[in-house]
Amino acid sequence: MDRIQQLNYEKDFRISFLESKGDGFQHLFENVMSKAYPGDFMACRPWGKVGDRKNDGYLPSKRILFQCYAPNEMTAKAAVKKINEDFEGAKAYWKQFFDTWTFVHNAPDGRLGPHIIESLEKIRLTNPEITIATCGHAELLIEFRRLSLRDLESWFGPSLTMEANLSLGYQDLAAVLTHINVSSPPVNAEVKDVSRGKVEANLLSAAVADFLKIGMQKSHLVSGFFQNWTDPTYGERVASTFRKEYISLRSVIPPLHPDEIFGQLEAWAGGASNNTPSHKAAVLAVMAYLFDRCEIFEDAKSMGSV
Repeated sequence: MDRIQQLNYEKDFRISFLESKGDGFQHLFENVMSKAYPGDFMACRPWGKVGDRKNDGYLPSKRILFQCYAPNEMTAKAAVKKINEDFEGAKAYWKQFFDTWTFVHNAPDGRLGPHIIESLEKIRLTNPEITIATCGHAELLIEFRRLSLRDLESWFGPSLTMEANLSLGYQDLAAVLTHINVSSPPVNAEVKDVSRGKVEANLLSAAVADFLKIGMQKSHLVSGFFQNWTDPTYGERVASTFRKEYISLRSVIPPLHPDEIFGQLEAWAGGASNNTPSHKAAVLAVMAYLFDRCEIFEDAKSMGSV
C-alpha cells in the first residue's frame, strides 16, 4: 500500500468516524477491531432479555472489555448514570475475564466533558485492581492502521493511488466535470502546499489537510483545463455549482463537522462513477483547486475578521 492509499483510507475512516452515531458508532468500532484482531476480538450482540451484559466487545488476548458510548448525544446526568451502571454491570458479569475496562467514545476532537472525566476517575480510584482506559479517534486510528489493504478495500472500496495521481490527465477531469452537469498526459509541476491557515480556520483535520495536499499536485491541470475549454465561462459555473453545494452542506442542522462536509462534497462530486483510482484522483484535483481558490470552505482572512 503506497502513502497516497494510506492517506486516502485514513481520511475515509475519519469521515466515517464522524458520521457514525449510536449503534452505527458501535458497528464501526466492531468493524475496526474485528479486522485488526481476527480470531481474537469478540463483538457481543444483545441476546433477548439478557441483553449484552454490559459488554460491547472483548479482546481475550489482552483481557480488555470495551463499552461504547456516544457522549455528545447524552445529557451530563444521563452519561454519568450510564457509565456507572455499565461498569458495575460489567464487573458483576465479567470481572474474572478482564483486567482493563475501556470507555470507547465518539468525541470528534478527542476531548471529554468534565463530568465524564470525573466519573472515570472515581471509578479508577475505587477499583485500583482494574485499569480504566479511554479510546477515541486517535486510539482507533492506531488499530485502523493495522488493517490490510484487502480489509480496507472491502470496507471503503478502491483507493486513489500514487500511480493514478501521477497519470491523471485532462480526460479524467472531463469525466468528473461532466458528472457535475454544469454544462450538457501528466505534467510535472512544483507541488503547492495547501494553506495551513485556511485548514485551521475551517477546523479541518490533519487527515483531510494531507489529502488535499495530494490534490494540489495536480490542481494546475484543472486550471489548464478551464483555460483551454471552448466555453470561457465553464470554470466559473463549475466553481459556482460547487460553492452552492458546499453552502448547502454547511447549512445542515445540526451542523456537520468540516471533515464530514469535505467527505459529502467529495462523494457528491464523484457521483456513482467514483469507484476507480483515476476518477478519485480527478475529483481530488478539482476539490484542491477550488479549495485553493476559496470556492469551497472559507478564506482564513475573512473568517478571522468576523
